[in-house]
Amino acid sequence: MSSIRALLFDMDGTLTATDPLHADVFARVLAPHGFTVDHAFYAERIAGRTNRLIFQSLFPGLSDVEADSMSAAKEAAFRAAHPALDPLPGLLDFIAAARAVGLRLALVTNAPRANADHVLAALGITEHFTEIVTVDAVARGKPHPDPYQEALRRFGLTPLQAIAFEDSPTGLQAALAAGLATVGLATSLSPETLKSYGARWAAPDYLSLSLPALLAEVA
Repeated sequence: MSSIRALLFDMDGTLTATDPLHADVFARVLAPHGFTVDHAFYAERIAGRTNRLIFQSLFPGLSDVEADSMSAAKEAAFRAAHPALDPLPGLLDFIAAARAVGLRLALVTNAPRANADHVLAALGITEHFTEIVTVDAVARGKPHPDPYQEALRRFGLTPLQAIAFEDSPTGLQAALAAGLATVGLATSLSPETLKSYGARWAAPDYLSLSLPALLAEVA
């Protein structure tokens, strides 16, 4: 019998392929300031980081309050622009299978709570997530382990009793630092790259993942 009791999911790029959508919004927000947000810029300076860190790195000297204000405006623009979202292929069946065998689910994201609520509702999966850990709830976001440690604390579990699902280097770093076995979703990076960052498993989507096989490997 598997020791796994919970699955801990990142959100953007892991539940739904939102990275291109966020890139478009960042491009509109940053264009007046002279920044061109292409694929390389997004991957190197935005993906996987907290918004506060993103804005403070782009605008040196920006206070926390100023960075958070820019973040709030950017995320409001994202929610307004994308009221409907598509789950990654196979996600809904994968979640249904997890719930059917009694696994608890948590969302663990660097996004603000308003985005988490928006995305879960847009995907129609809010009811399946008994815990939601957003950047607002912890002292430090990913790549620090704090968000995953908070999810484990809320569930009363050890790292050996959960599996994390991630798509970015910073997310993988956070999950691994928390001691979690981690699945990499290859929505923006190749499976090989995800494994080089420490993912134990890697797949393009949930159609390519077998929940029984994952649970058996960590029995």
